[in-house]
Amino acid sequence: MLFDYHVHSDMSTDGKDSLNKLCERAITIGLKEFAITDHFEPTEKDSDYLFYNIEENYEKFKIAKEKYSPFLDLKFGIELGQPHRFPKRIKEILATCYYDYVLASSHKMDKDVDFGELDYTKIDINKYCKIYLEEIKNIIRWGDFDCIGHFDLPKRYAARAGVRIHLTEYMEELNEVLKLLVESGKGLEINSSGLRQHAKTCLPDLDILSMYRRLGGQILTIGSDAHSASELANGLSEAIEIAKLAGFRYITTFDKRKPLWIKISEAQQYHSFNYKFA
Repeated sequence: MLFDYHVHSDMSTDGKDSLNKLCERAITIGLKEFAITDHFEPTEKDSDYLFYNIEENYEKFKIAKEKYSPFLDLKFGIELGQPHRFPKRIKEILATCYYDYVLASSHKMDKDVDFGELDYTKIDINKYCKIYLEEIKNIIRWGDFDCIGHFDLPKRYAARAGVRIHLTEYMEELNEVLKLLVESGKGLEINSSGLRQHAKTCLPDLDILSMYRRLGGQILTIGSDAHSASELANGLSEAIEIAKLAGFRYITTFDKRKPLWIKISEAQQYHSFNYKFA
């Protein structure tokens, strides 16, 4: 009875499968609920990001929600890339129709430089980790979101180059960001995509999640970051286990931007699992 709160369809530029195919896969694997969180990713070169067709996306969602409602609770979400940099355009999108869930992520920094396009074998790691944390801080200060997605994203990309990144090495900056997140009443996502990629860990992992919990963090979603039906719900049982190790007893779902808490004992799959902290 898992809940997947980070899923992309072919309504994202990097999504592979239709919403219908994702829903059918969800029902097949026994997923109770998922949020479709297609990318809205404006850049300095494309601030309108017209690829995201809100009317078409929402219509497809309504049709799918009605079609599969006896078997699946489908939520309408969105993943906003660096929303603090385009507040006017983001405000327009969020006002267009209701969303159940708004995920905010930092993929790019100043001048559209993408964290995924850096050469982590050559750059100043300290510099860019601090830039990333500052970007997250600015998203939190901007404020119109529900959770931060894949909090330590540079770890994913650095691992592809054989470089290990631990944001806990920047404890002062990290503590400031997580404290601000808690004080804002916003949440954090455990993104399980790293488990199937080079990082081989969740984003974030137990270290950062434990800090978030100690600082009073309560809102915690889990998401596979699936870009195809085959990736749907991948790693979510592991993500729930990490949440338990960090001291969480509930995960969070959303309805019309309002958080709802689900006991982990009711949400997890029942099988033995030994998590190795990396």
